Amino acid sequence: MQKNLIKTIIASTLDGEGITRQQALELEFFSHEELDYLFEGTNRLRDRFKGNNVKICSIVNAKAGKCQEDCGFCAQSSQFKTDSPEYALLDVEKIVEAAKEAEAFGSNEFSIVTSGTALNSREELNKVIEAVKQIKKETNLETCCSLGLMDLEDLKELKAAGLDRCHHNLETAESHFEKIVTTHNYEDEVLAVKNAKEAGLQVCVGGIFGMGETFAQRVELAIDIRDLETQSFPINFLKPLEGTALEDMALMELYEALRTIAMLRLVLPTIDLFVCGGREEVFNNHQEKIFAAGANGILGGNYLTTKGQDPKRDIKMIENLGLKPVYQSV
Repeated sequence: MQKNLIKTIIASTLDGEGITRQQALELEFFSHEELDYLFEGTNRLRDRFKGNNVKICSIVNAKAGKCQEDCGFCAQSSQFKTDSPEYALLDVEKIVEAAKEAEAFGSNEFSIVTSGTALNSREELNKVIEAVKQIKKETNLETCCSLGLMDLEDLKELKAAGLDRCHHNLETAESHFEKIVTTHNYEDEVLAVKNAKEAGLQVCVGGIFGMGETFAQRVELAIDIRDLETQSFPINFLKPLEGTALEDMALMELYEALRTIAMLRLVLPTIDLFVCGGREEVFNNHQEKIFAAGANGILGGNYLTTKGQDPKRDIKMIENLGLKPVYQSV
């Protein structure tokens, strides 16, 4: 048991700076017993910087399918034959209704998510702007949008309408990116994040793990996101979907997923870590372990193309751990 090394790793994060790349790489070789000891430290670290609050974010799939990009994990790509729904951008009223439902079961943040490279018309942008205005007026929710590779001026308009945060995943490490996406490049993803920051928005940036990347590439992504100085990291684990390019990938093993969360908390000690896609499948009956590993948030309700578990079950799980679901905007 490398107790002294683990103690050193935890101690080096207490100032909020995060561990080095080399320290992060060493986590790959920890045994399950060593990881359990590490989780005692990451749990304390989560409590130090995030307290006992667990943030709950919800999304609405406001525009589905018919995407021209070829992201290998995504059922909404027109490159693949899947059962994923296809529909145009929802009316403003339906988006606002979904936000109110999310607030009713305990979400403190609500994200409007659209398929496609970006919003492709003035009409669509106006709809999203109006939805953001109404959500800010009629709820206490923080507002977020995930709209693809948006330009700076459009993001400034959304900020002026009351948008709090922009979500845009880098998906995977730059060194692995071309194996997952070929219709745009990693630099396009980074530019979208920088545009959101320049527009004055908080930024939620993460990726998907379990797509054939190495542990070192997970560390690479974490370091890149640390350098971007963003506020939230949505942690997704691949749920292989029939018809997509990655349909034959296996689910990530439980301890490997927990190792990944712990690495992210140690590299990014002050950031909000949300466990999102793949949570039910990868963690199954051990979902409570994500918080000891370092997570302080979850995506509640349904995902883009798949169902999530009953939000009441999430609330009960959080409260049984002595943690507090965050119900209102903070």
